[in-house]
Amino acid sequence: MPEGTPQKSSERRRFPRHSIVRPCKIRDRRNLLFSGGRTTDLSVGGALIRVDRARPFRAGDEVDMVVAWSDSAVVASEHMLRATIKRVLPIDYHHQALAVEFAIPEQELAAAA
Repeated sequence: MPEGTPQKSSERRRFPRHSIVRPCKIRDRRNLLFSGGRTTDLSVGGALIRVDRARPFRAGDEVDMVVAWSDSAVVASEHMLRATIKRVLPIDYHHQALAVEFAIPEQELAAAA
């Protein structure tokens, strides 16, 4: 490899991912509408989520996310996480995979590392 050429890392994530499939909801911060989905994997810094959505999300969209960790139908609003959509992968006409990054203060991220 020529000098000065950046090397590609096979793993760019700062935190380990865990394959966790749980129901979740994503709230679009622009219009406050919820979309149902399922987590595919989670880490301290973000998640990959499969959502059911008629109007597509876009990279850069700000969302709130909540994961159903129990079978309770109600999830308290203090359990919502603010996130930014980093990547969108179309699955089919009504589904997308969203790679989201959580808006977590740096000191909390450092403690989790």
